[in-house]
Amino acid sequence: MRGRIIVAVMLAIALLSKPASAGTCLSRAEGFELNSDTVHWTFTIRAGSDCLQGLRASTMLIDEVKILDQPIGGNLTISGPAFIYRAPPTASGDRFRIQVIGQNRRIRGTSTIIVEILVR
Repeated sequence: MRGRIIVAVMLAIALLSKPASAGTCLSRAEGFELNSDTVHWTFTIRAGSDCLQGLRASTMLIDEVKILDQPIGGNLTISGPAFIYRAPPTASGDRFRIQVIGQNRRIRGTSTIIVEILVR
């Protein structure tokens, strides 16, 4: 038991001692409804860093997330019902477009999210 506690404390110290590489891109993202709607999201990120943004709301079941337009300078990866954006190493502007497919309140549909990024 004591050994497990020591390992847990050491793991916590290791995790807290280095900066997290992924964080929330947006603190309050405009909601989408999966009813053929389009929403625009904007965020600022430091050059060379990355962030993770979840997509699911409480009444949604997301079946698929598709990249419609890749970012020009950064790197975009879909990870389940979320995306990970890695900013380029230099300051710039970037943009990408994704499509979310699933159900909201048991009604199937899609939403398009246009994301504009300021890389500082």
